[in-house]
Amino acid sequence: MKARILTVLCCVCLAGLVSAQDAFYSIFSYSYFIPKVRINDRAVHLQQNVLPSLYRERSASRDMRWVSENDSAITAFWQQQGDTVLHILREFSGIEWHESEFDIYLVRYFPTIGSSDPVIIPLGGFSKGSLIEAAPQGNRLILNLVFQLARRMLAQANQPEDNMILSISYHPLMRPSQYRLDNLAMLLAFNTCQNIIGLDSTLDAYESAFWKNKFAGREIFEKYLKDSWILAPDQTLADWVAQEPTNSQLVYVTRPPRRVRSSSVTNQAQLVEGLPLKGRLGFSVRRGDGNQLVVNDVDVYRLGYACGLRTDDIIRRVDGRVVRNQKIMVEHILAGLESGGAVVEIIRGGNTEEVLIQPIIQDLYFDDFETDEYFDDSDTLMMDTLPTSEDAF
Repeated sequence: MKARILTVLCCVCLAGLVSAQDAFYSIFSYSYFIPKVRINDRAVHLQQNVLPSLYRERSASRDMRWVSENDSAITAFWQQQGDTVLHILREFSGIEWHESEFDIYLVRYFPTIGSSDPVIIPLGGFSKGSLIEAAPQGNRLILNLVFQLARRMLAQANQPEDNMILSISYHPLMRPSQYRLDNLAMLLAFNTCQNIIGLDSTLDAYESAFWKNKFAGREIFEKYLKDSWILAPDQTLADWVAQEPTNSQLVYVTRPPRRVRSSSVTNQAQLVEGLPLKGRLGFSVRRGDGNQLVVNDVDVYRLGYACGLRTDDIIRRVDGRVVRNQKIMVEHILAGLESGGAVVEIIRGGNTEEVLIQPIIQDLYFDDFETDEYFDDSDTLMMDTLPTSEDAF
């Protein structure tokens, strides 16, 4: 009888180990301060204000009732794992929580996948005009929640404590950008989720069609961060950022494009001859040796030059896909721009490099001290608290 009981107990323990999926809770101390976080599923005015056009003829109160009837899974997750998530974010980031409390607002619809300030998670979908795209569910939803919290965690580096600001807050990689700060946030979220829902579930969520479409910095994340910056309590994200040179390849390839001021263009005669006046990319290619695509002309007042393309660059791939002719190249770049940007692999001076072709946000200037070639001293950085249609996703 005792042998049977012992056998049953062993099986239960083994089942628990299997279901844990490589969750290494023992490496965390849980001794740091964490804020008090509340789930708020009754923010009718917030829902109405973020999408005023949608709610001219639609009831925000009715949609928030839908939220309260369909948020049991995420609410239960937060009740069971919320404090653990906050602790792991702190230990993996190496940054202190400075705020004492905040809310996680659950809404039905939102323009993007969510927001970190305030923390907003859409449960129903993303509204783009009359179109509504379904929101992620299950582990994809958990990854989104942790990703938004990771973005908020990194923002703590800019909050003073005893009149001191962490030195990493000045690092270029900490600048708000879908290829910089959002990539760091994904690294932090990815590692945190592995210790919450397990490695397999985290990978399944990350590899889903949803995140492949919504995570614009994916290729850069996988090449430079995902398997290279290994996070641990004794090697935090803050440590990795502090060790990264401000003139590194990662910093270079993720630099934001300059905004071309209208006063810079004195007349149309300055434009490269032969390039269409309304062309968005502003460069042309020719066939080179070995049937390669070589940048022939670049208009210095358009997107290609602003993002780093130069004459005689040999274009090999766009977003990891080989481009065999100009039509395919342009189609891939434009498709990438629709989702936030396209990574163009080039050969320059015999070396393989990457150029990130990304849209210029017309109402923002970016100030990067490591890229004087691309920015003026007068440039300043501005960021709204709520994302707009031109934000990362």
